[in-house]
Order: sequence, then C-alpha cells, then structure tokens
Amino acid sequence: MQVLNVFIVWFNPNFMTSFTTVIGNTIYFPTQSYIAHNPQSAMRTLAHETVHLLDAEEHGYVRFSLSYLFPQILASGVLLFPFIGLYSLLFLLFLLPIPAPLRAKYEARAYAIDVLTSLPSQRSDAIERIVDLFEGWDYYRMFPFREQTEEQLMHWVQEAEAGRDPSLMRVLLVYEMVADQ
Repeated sequence: MQVLNVFIVWFNPNFMTSFTTVIGNTIYFPTQSYIAHNPQSAMRTLAHETVHLLDAEEHGYVRFSLSYLFPQILASGVLLFPFIGLYSLLFLLFLLPIPAPLRAKYEARAYAIDVLTSLPSQRSDAIERIVDLFEGWDYYRMFPFREQTEEQLMHWVQEAEAGRDPSLMRVLLVYEMVADQ
C-alpha cells in the first residue's frame, strides 16, 4: 500500500489513512481502529470491496485490473520510450485526470451496495455523496458527468433490487445477515 501511495498521495493525500482498497485477493483497510470504531461503516466498505473481488473473479484479474486502471495505465507506455521525446510525452498525457468509464462502471456497481444498505431516508444523500466522489479528486476525477453517474448507479441499484444481478444480491444478502446479528 505504501508503494501505491507514492503514486496517489499527490492527488489524494488521505489515501493511507482514509481509504480502503483491494489488491489481488486482499482488502486493505486504513487502520484496525477504523474497523473497531466504525463497525457498520467498515462492514459496508467490506461489502463494497467484495463486489470488486467478485468483478475481478468474473472478468479475470488481469482484465479487470487493466480496465479499472484505463486510461491512466497507458502512461506506462513511457517505459517503451525511456528517452524524452514525442512518444514519451504522448504517453505521459495519460497521467492527466481523463475520465475512466470502465472504472466508473465497476465503482457504480460497488457503490450500489452503499445505496442499498442506506436507510431509505438517507438514500438521496448517499447518492449525492457517491456522485461527488466520482467527480472529485479522491478518485482522480474518474467520471465527472453527474447525470450519467447517477443513472449508472441507479441502474445497478435497480438490478440488485430486481434480483437480476446475482453477485450484488449475494453480497447484499450476506451483508444483511451479518448486520442483523
């Protein structure tokens, strides 16, 4: 996580202390005290990250990772042209906060769990918070298109509510079983 933080800290200085992420089959929480002091929030976060694990399993880890990191992953093409030149500069342009529609799709699926596990009276606030995340720097301005983000998020919420997305339903059912205990 500290290696990853080197690349992220310049646009998200709170990554190591405030964000949970998945690498491979491991879910990294910021601290143990976060889990102890915020068990409901930690459980919701675990459900969100589990959706990412299921997506990686369904699509294949390499394909999922590359599509999640696209288009910024294309900046690694600079390694093919290590000397400063036109090609290097072209690859470095992919370091800009270019919208990432596949990452937005995967995050919308995972954040659907956050909406579904919110109290009905808090759903609109949850949706607003999630859309703000997609537009903001925490996700490197992943998808700064409010209407499309909300539509995509609500699509996955509706798919889960209608039982048409088995992965989301499975995560939601386990979440509800654990939350009831």
